[in-house]
Amino acid sequence: MKIGLLGVSGEEPSLRAWGIALERAGVPFEELALADERQRRLLIARLCSAGFQALILASGDVLDATVSSSERHTVEALERMLGIRSLVAYAYPTPAHGLRAAASAGPLDGLNVALTERGRDVFPYLHGPLAIDVGSWGYLAVPLSSERFEALVSAPDGSALLGIHRLQDGREQMIQTFAANAGQAHAQLLRHGQLRWVTRGTYLGLERNYLSLHVDDVLLANHSWNVATHSTDANPAASIRMSADDVSRAARWSRSRGLRLDLVCNGAGSASHRVDQRHATDPLLDALLGERETFGWINHTYSHVDLDAVPRATIETEIERNVRWARRVGIELEPRALVTGAHTGLANLAATPPRAANPELASALDAQRIRFIACDASRPYPPSAGAAAREQASPGTPFWVGPALAIPRHPSDLPFDAATTQQAVDRLRRQSSSDHAPRDWQQLVSAEAWRIFIAVIGNDPRPHYFHQSNLVGCAGGDPAGGGLLYELIDAVLHQYHRSVGANAPIVQPSFGEIGRLLLWSTAWRASLAAGSISAHLGRSRVTIVNRARDPVHLPLTGAAAGARYGGTRSAWILARPGATVVALEPRLLSALRGS
Repeated sequence: MKIGLLGVSGEEPSLRAWGIALERAGVPFEELALADERQRRLLIARLCSAGFQALILASGDVLDATVSSSERHTVEALERMLGIRSLVAYAYPTPAHGLRAAASAGPLDGLNVALTERGRDVFPYLHGPLAIDVGSWGYLAVPLSSERFEALVSAPDGSALLGIHRLQDGREQMIQTFAANAGQAHAQLLRHGQLRWVTRGTYLGLERNYLSLHVDDVLLANHSWNVATHSTDANPAASIRMSADDVSRAARWSRSRGLRLDLVCNGAGSASHRVDQRHATDPLLDALLGERETFGWINHTYSHVDLDAVPRATIETEIERNVRWARRVGIELEPRALVTGAHTGLANLAATPPRAANPELASALDAQRIRFIACDASRPYPPSAGAAAREQASPGTPFWVGPALAIPRHPSDLPFDAATTQQAVDRLRRQSSSDHAPRDWQQLVSAEAWRIFIAVIGNDPRPHYFHQSNLVGCAGGDPAGGGLLYELIDAVLHQYHRSVGANAPIVQPSFGEIGRLLLWSTAWRASLAAGSISAHLGRSRVTIVNRARDPVHLPLTGAAAGARYGGTRSAWILARPGATVVALEPRLLSALRGS
């Protein structure tokens, strides 16, 4: 159960895009550059030992440009004998692909294409038209024969941009005549179904569309951006803090959209407000308690203190005091999870000069039994606590802080000190270069919503974080701003529901669940790299052999286990040392037996 990913040089964009997609989904694959004679021999050897479940070719001429006629006959005979399907990720239309010569060629930017009736079977999680992103070159061609070529995605003129070619010798190929890279929405939306087709519905790997939303600084007041001075106003009188009405709006929005907001809270914000206002109660806290079951709750330390240079006792006090406060007022914080104020205490290699981690943080987290801590997905960090500042892991990579896994969170372009559209745009125009600054609010929303949408459909469980100021409504109900998060996420949802059907709903794991997904994925990749685990697809079951001493979770689609998502069942399966047998999904059994 491994995919053969074949290119000529190994540098083809379509090859890189598929490598990224397979890695994200957890699919085992082996990349072969067939211009190298040794890798051509390896391809034959893998096929002879039934070592590939399916083949993905970077282009339609991969084999023609590299292998001899005898090698080509061997590959085709083995494909036929083993029932291996192949996907040509980018092909120029020719009769060899079941297509007439291209009637036209050029950029397909913005072209609205449609799923055919057969396409809806292959992509059951999609509905409505599909727009081709900017940057895709393609060829418009029609099939030579409807008997030999089934169109799955068609252009407005009836050309087949994606389809299934049935060769006379019984082999099947999926042919794609347009370019697609890893960051394009149409590519990511189609890849789930393409992968399921080429593997006949059962493969090691798993697809989900994730959107966890964190809102930091809840109960605190954020500074406010001053559009007159173009600077952050630290005057407490100008600060931005949610009201009881903002809580009611957040709860209504959350229920109506079917999305949970995880509130990352600081108990000191409520105590300080009561002191400052000389009130016995805090209306914001009272409103939040009235809707406590609507939201998720995460420890943000008690007072949002900077943890970069404080002693261990201060870190522990900040964590523990917020837990005690939450328990006292009746809020159930997610256990063993922590977001430090502004991600302090962790290293910041993006700072000038680079900032080292607080050496006391790891032991404090251990003492407080914290197992998941937040970091910023846009920053590089040292790969381990003891690494030198010059050693950097790629931004977005999880790493360990003592006993705790640092989970990267995607930052937002909505500023922490903005509650209105005018504040947000002015703030970004002042801090960004002229080439990247948004012209207006709509451009900001469009760009940011697209970024989040790509992450949602990109099999990425890492959360997105905002600030409580982005939930605050404007005084007097000014329609020009207020509740910035809602308009942004509504734009994401509009794009999502326009493209994806109800059988593939958005998934919102908790912070701890995200951590476990990242741990499972990391351990699964390590098992594959070590060669300690293998899986074989039979007529009615998948047999997994774990030769390591420890159990490992692995992603599996098309088995009888797990939840149905996007038209098929999938789950993380626990493979203990030795053999684990998993039955196939019943509806796939008849398809396999008939193939």
